[in-house]
Amino acid sequence: MDGKDAPPLRFRPWRGEDRDTGLALFDSNVPKFFAAQERADFIEFIEDLPGPYLIAFDADGVAVGCGGYAAHDKKPDTAALCWGMIRGDFHRRGWGDALLRHRLREIAADAVFQRVEIETSQFSRGFFARYGFVQRKQVADGFAPGIDLIEMTLDLHEYRKRADP
Repeated sequence: MDGKDAPPLRFRPWRGEDRDTGLALFDSNVPKFFAAQERADFIEFIEDLPGPYLIAFDADGVAVGCGGYAAHDKKPDTAALCWGMIRGDFHRRGWGDALLRHRLREIAADAVFQRVEIETSQFSRGFFARYGFVQRKQVADGFAPGIDLIEMTLDLHEYRKRADP
């Protein structure tokens, strides 16, 4: 699925009371997409959000994912995608695409941003490449043993030219 055919998601801004839901979403993606030791980093992130962070709900109101973005702290024209995830048992339904597309639309609407960066793993690299992200760097075991750190960048000028309205 490419997200266009996925059942619709509803997004709303993250609230403090979403903490346990977010941790359950995180835990459902361990160990394939996140290492258990990254949980502390995620907790630190949700306790002091650097930018917009969203929670995604299916048509029945079930929280199925979360993700956000922030201005890069050293590159003001760059947005960094932050902690995007879909509940582990809900993968392959197109909701990861829907979550990414929603965040990219928000980022692309802000003329300040000229590029988007993400740090991901070898397990998600192909997903982001479908959207035009290009790998810039790979660090073996950069997140944890068996989970490489992959740095990728998306040129927003190109994305804006091909993105749907």
